[in-house]
Amino acid sequence: NEARRLVDVRRCGICQSAMEPYLIDETRKLHICGNNPDCAGFEIETGEFKLKGYDGPTLECDKCGAEMQLKTGRFGKYFGCTAEGCKNTRKLLRNGEPAPPKADPIPMPDLRCEKVDDFYLLRDGASGIFLAASQFPRNRETRAPLVREVASVADQLDPKHRYLADAPLEDPQGNPAQIRYSRKTREQYVMTELDGKATGWKAFFRGGRWEAPETALSVRKTIRKKTKAAKKKTKTAKKTAKKKTAGTSAIQP
Repeated sequence: NEARRLVDVRRCGICQSAMEPYLIDETRKLHICGNNPDCAGFEIETGEFKLKGYDGPTLECDKCGAEMQLKTGRFGKYFGCTAEGCKNTRKLLRNGEPAPPKADPIPMPDLRCEKVDDFYLLRDGASGIFLAASQFPRNRETRAPLVREVASVADQLDPKHRYLADAPLEDPQGNPAQIRYSRKTREQYVMTELDGKATGWKAFFRGGRWEAPETALSVRKTIRKKTKAAKKKTKTAKKTAKKKTAGTSAIQP
């Protein structure tokens, strides 16, 4: 209890004030007078002491094999390597699991950024691979990579990403395929765009091979044709109504 603690507290040999303990290491404890700096009293106690250290979750670093500990940063919680000189990190996902180990970024100096004077790196993130400016975060430009761009560095890809280099390079209409990530199914797939809009064509990696259903593109084409026809019909109806209105106005005295 509190009374017992006050009786057992170490007292300064000079002024008899209570002393504050500080653990130096596993064999030494420093006691400093509570009246410091007015009193210079101190004592060093020797013995066996237990250092209070990190007792949270740990991981083995996939880069150097050292211990990774849970930390908190500006973007939330993450695991950081404790080894000196290793800056490897792994994000803590919303489900409480650590993000999969990230592959090393691949420089692509021949692939220039679109908005800044920089080149791209092919990076690995929690949402799959993506292109990012080499000077990120100073240059914050990112975009989805095309399959042909990934295929050009196939020999440098991490084994877990090599299947992406074998994806279809384009859809049946010749539109270049790009790599995307589905948060719903938590997988990477390829799709195409036309004038900045999705064509509806997609390809997925199933059973060790890529499958690209043709029906999606056909359905999208049918929808576009129906939409154009409906717009044309509406436009024609408006013109007819306008002519009738003009004719009626001309007949009136």
